[in-house]
Amino acid sequence: MNDELVRGEERLATCLARYAQGEAPFPEGQKLLSWIGDNQDQFASVLSFDLKTCRKIVYDFSCNGDVVIGGTSDPARQTELMFAQMAAQNAPVGVGRYREDRICYQSPQFKVGGEARSQHLGIDLFLPAGTPVFMPLDGVVHSFADNDLPLDYGPTIIMEHNPEPGITFWTLYGHLSRESLVGLYEGKPFAKGEELCQFGDYPINGDWIPHLHFQIIFDLLGKRGDYFGAAKPSQWDVWEAICPNANLILQMPENVTASRQGV
Repeated sequence: MNDELVRGEERLATCLARYAQGEAPFPEGQKLLSWIGDNQDQFASVLSFDLKTCRKIVYDFSCNGDVVIGGTSDPARQTELMFAQMAAQNAPVGVGRYREDRICYQSPQFKVGGEARSQHLGIDLFLPAGTPVFMPLDGVVHSFADNDLPLDYGPTIIMEHNPEPGITFWTLYGHLSRESLVGLYEGKPFAKGEELCQFGDYPINGDWIPHLHFQIIFDLLGKRGDYFGAAKPSQWDVWEAICPNANLILQMPENVTASRQGV
C-alpha cells in the first residue's frame, strides 16, 4: 500500500473516531458544502438537456421490482425493460437514488468484515450507451482507470475542482465507455459545459444497465481512478459527510434521496 493510501486510511479512521465520540466526522466539509450551496445556480447540466425540468422515472432498488440491477440479472433484458418503461412515460432519464440501501450490493464482493457496503453514495442517471456527459463546472482530470471487475465501475474518471482558493473537491463519473479514457491525462482541463465522456454499455461498464454514476467527493482518501460507490449502513453518517448528496450539483426537483430506512 502506498503512502497516499495509508494517509487516507488514517484520515478515515479519524473521521470514524470523531463520529464515535459524538463529534462532526468531517468538519472540513462544511466550508465545501457552503460553497456548493452558494453557487448552485452556476452549475451546468451533466446531460444535453436540463435535469431540473425534464421528466424522469425515479427507481427504487432497495428491493427487487420490475427492473433489477446487478447481481445475477441479465443486463440486456433489464435494459430493455427499463427503457421501455421510460419510453412509455415519455421520460428521457431514469434515476437511481442517493443513500439507497440496495439489494444488489449484498454479494460477497461488497462485504468486508461481514457488513455489506450497500448504501449508495452517488446518483445514477440511466440513458442509452453513448450518451454524452458534460462538465457541471470547470475542472481538471485528477485520475482515471478501467475498473474492469464484474459489477465494478468499468471506465471511470475523477475530476478535481478548485473554483477558488481554499475550495477543492472532486466529482466521479463511473460506468463509462472505454473511448472516454482515450486522450486523457492527469491535469487535463475541461471547461464547464464541455463534453467529458460518454455512457458505457454492458459488459464494458461493469455489466450494468447503461448509466452514469455521479458522485461528489470531499476527501479522496488517497485513491486514484476508483472510489467507494457505496457505504456500510453503520457508517453512513461518516460517509455522508465525505460524499454529500450528488443532487446538490444535479439539482433535480424530484425526491432522489432514499430515507434513512432505505424507502
